[in-house]
Amino acid sequence: MGLKRLNKEYKLDICNHINVKYGSINKDNPQVIYVSGKCWVSPKSEVCECKDIIDHVEKQMRKNIKLFLIDKVNFEDKFILDFDINGDNMLVGRKKFLSFDFYLRQNEKNKKTLKELKPLLSYRLSTVVNNVVYQFNKHNFTVEKRKYSRQ
Repeated sequence: MGLKRLNKEYKLDICNHINVKYGSINKDNPQVIYVSGKCWVSPKSEVCECKDIIDHVEKQMRKNIKLFLIDKVNFEDKFILDFDINGDNMLVGRKKFLSFDFYLRQNEKNKKTLKELKPLLSYRLSTVVNNVVYQFNKHNFTVEKRKYSRQ
């Protein structure tokens, strides 16, 4: 007998600069859901404390996840965030790949299916993800979905 695939993901069209999707490794019982984002980041000026800026953006994201998603009604108050970008030798015009994943545990008493979560996540995540773009822009960085622009 073949194994049934339990993972399921949905794309979220909530940001013009970052590709975002969410899902679960068990669609029948999505106790833990993940949110995954990826984009390309590049400084616009030579002088920049790139590592400090990246740390700042990650801290802001952590704060916003707590603020907008952790409500103890839909999601419990613990989450895991993996914010990954190589801040070494960042140069103007050279794009670096940024990916982030975070994991949220649904409140057992108010558990929803993945499909039922879409409106809630679209609404709340749009603020979190667009703030990442805002923070990078504020520090003179560009954020784009693709490494190379389409002609």
